[in-house]
Amino acid sequence: MGTMRILRALARPAVALLAGASLALSTPGAAHATTTYEIPAPTSAGISATVQIHDAVVPQPYHPDPSAVVGPRRCGLLYHEYVGTAGCGGFELSVTLHNVRSQPGFAESGTIYETVPIVGPETYRFHAFADLARTFRCLRPDGTFDPATTLVVRTPQRQLDDVYFYTEVIPVLARFQGSERDYGPLFYMNFDPVQVNCPSGTTAHQYGLKISNIKITVNTPYIFGGMTWTHPGPYYA
Repeated sequence: MGTMRILRALARPAVALLAGASLALSTPGAAHATTTYEIPAPTSAGISATVQIHDAVVPQPYHPDPSAVVGPRRCGLLYHEYVGTAGCGGFELSVTLHNVRSQPGFAESGTIYETVPIVGPETYRFHAFADLARTFRCLRPDGTFDPATTLVVRTPQRQLDDVYFYTEVIPVLARFQGSERDYGPLFYMNFDPVQVNCPSGTTAHQYGLKISNIKITVNTPYIFGGMTWTHPGPYYA
């Protein structure tokens, strides 16, 4: 990994035109809502999950700079930074797994590296997916907008990015050893920039973010096996 990450190429937008009269739109700063979802275990002796979506960033106004790694328009990430940026927006998703210590094969102490390699194939990693929708609008100076300028960018079952090694099975299991707390994988999303073409005299704003159909998966021969935790959501910011 280099000293900074630069976002990928511009996302391909999908346009949704909405009919209606001019509407007023408030323009608060970046949103930081937090929502928690409880996902029960498939059986009484199984592993349940708590999923928390937090630190969502909804840029208002929306004027991203894909080359910037500092400042209010930045879209790039610094080394070991796993957040949604002020320019492009994003969110963080944390998973806490419960009843892991009661599973067959779990040991409160001792090495587990002999069973599962620290750096293994993708089968030794947790993955997270979600349906994502971002809505953009072009505001007039008085705060109103023409619904015909609304742009909705939808990404079904987008795979979220990993927070360092905290999505790997071994580090997650190691945190359970010698502790009474519960842990789980960590994910984030720093969105690609979107081209929003607003009429002269108006300013692009990201009106909102919707996250739905959340899915966490893992496929490993140790402790978890092949498991999936799902929740429909939705989460709004």
